[in-house]
Amino acid sequence: MPRIAVKIILSDKEKSLLKKNISGQRVEKRMYLRSKIILLSAEGKECIEIAKMLGISEKTCRKWRNRFAKQRMDGLNDLQRTGAPELFTEEEKMQIIQKSCSAPVMLENWTLANITQWAREFFSREVSIESIRQILKTADKSTIISDMPDNVVYMKKKKAI
Repeated sequence: MPRIAVKIILSDKEKSLLKKNISGQRVEKRMYLRSKIILLSAEGKECIEIAKMLGISEKTCRKWRNRFAKQRMDGLNDLQRTGAPELFTEEEKMQIIQKSCSAPVMLENWTLANITQWAREFFSREVSIESIRQILKTADKSTIISDMPDNVVYMKKKKAI
C-alpha cells in the first residue's frame, strides 16, 4: 500500500521565510535544500518528483516534509547533538587563560608545550596540547589583552602561544 504524503499548507510568514532561505546568498546548503523540499511540497509535488528534481532520496524528502508538518519552521533545524563531555570546567579554563597571560618564571615566554605541562601538574591529570590550544583560541582575547602587562600583550600580538 503506498504511503500517503503529509499535506503541507504554508502560512504567508512561513512561505516568506522559506523563499528567503532559497534566495539568500549566505544560506547553508542544507537549509536551502530543506526549504526547497517544503516549498515544492506545498505546491503539491510528491516526494518522488521532488527527489528527482533535487537529486536526493525519497526518504530524505519524507523526513523533512514530516518534520515540518509536526514542528513547522523549527523542524527544519538540526537536532541538538551531545558531543564529547567538556574536559575542563569554566573555572579551570579561566585558570589556564590567566596563567597564559601571566609573565612566566624562568622562561622568556609561554608556549603551548609550557602551558600544557603546567596544566598537567596543576590539575594532576593528562592534558593535551590541543585542549590547551582550543581553550586559548576560544578565549575572549579583548578582555584578556586589556588585563595583561605590556610585555605579555606584545607576546600575544606576536602569537607566541
